[in-house]
Amino acid sequence: MAQQEDNHPVQHIGGTVMVVMMDVDPEHEEEFNRWYDEEHLTERLEIPGYVSARRFKLEEGEGVLKYLCIWELDDSSPLESAEYKAQRERPSELRDRALSYVKQRARGLYKQITPVVGAFEDHSGFHPEREKAQA
Repeated sequence: MAQQEDNHPVQHIGGTVMVVMMDVDPEHEEEFNRWYDEEHLTERLEIPGYVSARRFKLEEGEGVLKYLCIWELDDSSPLESAEYKAQRERPSELRDRALSYVKQRARGLYKQITPVVGAFEDHSGFHPEREKAQA
């Protein structure tokens, strides 16, 4: 991880977020989660342009999907890369079974619209008034 002048670590921030939400057959959640955590996350994060991934499980709410993964990408280009396509075409029995347990799925790709500033870079956060003054 890079260091700032004041020796605080700086985490790279991607400009695109891919949000994936899923509902899974309750009888097969353990196997699905094993695939996602041990195979899927690892493989995808090996692709250049994938920055990070975080998974969440619904704690409270109705009418929303139970599992959420937030993938941080540099931009949308990794989704068109040869590495991404090769991974999708590579056979995996565990992946095929895990995906067969998915009852509902939603995916969205979001491009960042606010400036790339904040706690990860300058520890001061995004302040609209400061941004206006600098414009």
